[in-house]
Amino acid sequence: MGQAAPKTPRCDGGGTFLRSLVRPHMKALHEHADLVELVRWIDENTSGIELPCDERSMLAIGCFDVALEHQAAIALLHSSALYGSALALLRSETESLVRGLWLLHCATQEDLDRFKRGKVKQEFQELIAAFEAKVGNGPGVLSGLKERAWKAMNGFTHTGFLQVSRRHRPGLVQENYEEAELAQALDASGALGMIAAGQLIGMSSSPERLPKFLEKMQAYGAKRTAA
Repeated sequence: MGQAAPKTPRCDGGGTFLRSLVRPHMKALHEHADLVELVRWIDENTSGIELPCDERSMLAIGCFDVALEHQAAIALLHSSALYGSALALLRSETESLVRGLWLLHCATQEDLDRFKRGKVKQEFQELIAAFEAKVGNGPGVLSGLKERAWKAMNGFTHTGFLQVSRRHRPGLVQENYEEAELAQALDASGALGMIAAGQLIGMSSSPERLPKFLEKMQAYGAKRTAA
């Protein structure tokens, strides 16, 4: 296709709230309330936007929409105390966002055709590196997230030791997740969803919504920096 990708908010605009994902003092209850409110806000502020329908855009939009669905699902699962499933979805949310960013900003026509056949040649880290290089933000916050949290995400998603070891209490088979790790996951899910929503708004024919979104993103990040 070869067309230039539409201008969208740069991922490094989310750096304020992605740089410090590991904050054990944050409480899961507070983070969950913030995530529920954020899911509602994103839904209200992306509802009814008109989006481009060329091949590249539609593939990327699908990825961003899946990322936002995973974000909402994480909030719902947490509210039902289904913490293992919520943690397992965080990797999927991350992958959906990164694939969307790469498809929109970096993929060649050959890459798009390969993706439609169910294949991606590049490794996940290569997708991140290509995007961050394209927007002049490398290594950036997504690389940092991959470096810090990917092993743990894999453990929760693929039922590794981190997941299995948290299904036991003394004498009981019962969930035993640390509040700090639940808070971190909820916080990360909110940040990733904000980036996905920002991409959709930036791609849309409603540029008047962008300042409101950027203000929300800055407020969301500032609250976490203060915490």
